[in-house]
Amino acid sequence: NTPEGMLPSFKYSPSGLVYRNPALQSRKLPMLSMLSVTVPFVVYDGYCEKPERILNITIDNYDGGFQTGTYFRERGHKRALCIADNDICVDMERYQGFREGFASGTVEFVLIPMRKEERWEYYRRNLSMFQSITAVFAVSDYYAMDLICFLQEQGIRVPEQISVAGFDDIPMCRMFCPTLTTVKQDGALRAKIAVEKLGELKMGNLIQNEIRLPVSLVVRSSTK
Repeated sequence: NTPEGMLPSFKYSPSGLVYRNPALQSRKLPMLSMLSVTVPFVVYDGYCEKPERILNITIDNYDGGFQTGTYFRERGHKRALCIADNDICVDMERYQGFREGFASGTVEFVLIPMRKEERWEYYRRNLSMFQSITAVFAVSDYYAMDLICFLQEQGIRVPEQISVAGFDDIPMCRMFCPTLTTVKQDGALRAKIAVEKLGELKMGNLIQNEIRLPVSLVVRSSTK
């Protein structure tokens, strides 16, 4: 999960590597650039600013948040929460887009614990924050579905009292009850492009440093 952690892979003399790490930041780029001199590789879903000799394939996180914020605003919501377990990289981009799309309303950014037991205890201690809002944007589907379970346990109905949306459109979104409104990213397309571009890098072809793929909001039963 770190550039240093890839070093053992080099003993197998790979012809290329795809490195997936959403938490990757620019401070790790010197190590990645050094490795890329030896073996071409693609960063899949990282957070790189002006990468050199590295292809970063990412998605438009800001626009995904913006689409969700606009959707809530157009449906008359005035106060909303955005929940995340950190305030950097892709999560911050999603929040900033959401805030811009929800511009005429009020958005509170809430940092939540990563562990479920601690997170639910946090929700219980701050139950009042759910009484003044009608919409929640979670930066991941997991946190969105987890929050819905908590709200249902508290007798708060979704979406009748609070609308909840997530991000990623994992398969569980369509099986969850209520089905989850979320921002869809095409993981299969990203994987396909990663393999194709890795081949171009191997051949020494000059390509762009970053590919940013579009996302789209999928409206289901967890929002109104």
